[in-house]
Amino acid sequence: MNATRVAMLAAVMAASVALAWFSWPRPDTLIRVTRGGAAMVTDAYGRTAPLGDTVFVRGDGGRRTIRVVNDDTVQHQLAMFNIPAGEQTEYTVPPGTFGGVCTAHPTSTRLTFVIR
Repeated sequence: MNATRVAMLAAVMAASVALAWFSWPRPDTLIRVTRGGAAMVTDAYGRTAPLGDTVFVRGDGGRRTIRVVNDDTVQHQLAMFNIPAGEQTEYTVPPGTFGGVCTAHPTSTRLTFVIR
């Protein structure tokens, strides 16, 4: 194989990986509760941040998908989502503002979701 073919093969593979990454179905927002109860939020673009008082959920279409993963050993309540220990659940929610009690929040007992 010459260098041109190797470069072309590498470019095709890179394009295939990029296409798979961007088209792979994933939730608009992922919330992961780690052992010990600390929660992290990851948006659809892969940006991760600690759980704040308000979670903004953006996406395409009329409804948004939120996946909650509880890696902790106890059940957690995240506003309107109740997730058992060691479980993962995916919710589809309409646009709106929703709030409630949060057992995985580091500084507050309330959590608000703003679904756009």
